[in-house]
Amino acid sequence: MQQIFVIAALITITAAGSPWIPEPQEQLDWMPWLWLDRHQEFVDNSQLHGSNLSVIFFGDSITEAWNYTGRSVWDARYAPLGAANYGIGADRVEHVLWRIINGEVDNVSPKLCVVKIGTNNIWGNTNFDIARGVAAIVSELRSRLPTTKILLLGVLPRHNVQTMVHVDQVNEHLGILDNGGTVRFLNMRDTYYVGDGVFNTNLFDPDMIHLSGEGYTAWNQSMDALFTEMWNST
Repeated sequence: MQQIFVIAALITITAAGSPWIPEPQEQLDWMPWLWLDRHQEFVDNSQLHGSNLSVIFFGDSITEAWNYTGRSVWDARYAPLGAANYGIGADRVEHVLWRIINGEVDNVSPKLCVVKIGTNNIWGNTNFDIARGVAAIVSELRSRLPTTKILLLGVLPRHNVQTMVHVDQVNEHLGILDNGGTVRFLNMRDTYYVGDGVFNTNLFDPDMIHLSGEGYTAWNQSMDALFTEMWNST
């Protein structure tokens, strides 16, 4: 599964469209998951269990892997709150935007949405355009879920110094979306990256994109204070 995530991430480098224009993920023959089926599972979950969903995580394979690599932390911290994981491997910004518009937040009114998306757009889009697409996601969630607070996470550190230049610029743009209330931004950069090309490698898988088990523990610890603040203020 992890190798498939890596291949998918490489493909998205050349496949990225305009992040602010919603579109479904292209279904490739080698993919073991059917993207539209995964999306429909989330739509069905919202329809059947919407009243029980208090937190929804949106994202790509890094978010999806809470179901696998980060499962013990998820089960201890988020599952008891009524959390749903709506992460799909290889998703880019425009894919999450499409999913939100097409039913995944119908019949739900969560206290919080946690959004972490954009790493698969790096190198395929400009830094500003990635942020523009994420802004469209935030706007769509605010429109469809007016009582829900949004915890927007920055793109996580990855790969090397050259990539970090793009990651840092995207996150600088994303920080502007923090309004101090209904939308908060958290950049977890310092948890994973020391600087000058030095990463906390124990928090990553060998591909230096996806997280290890320790990486999910670190995510929880880094996010917990703001997550708890927002949870208690709703």
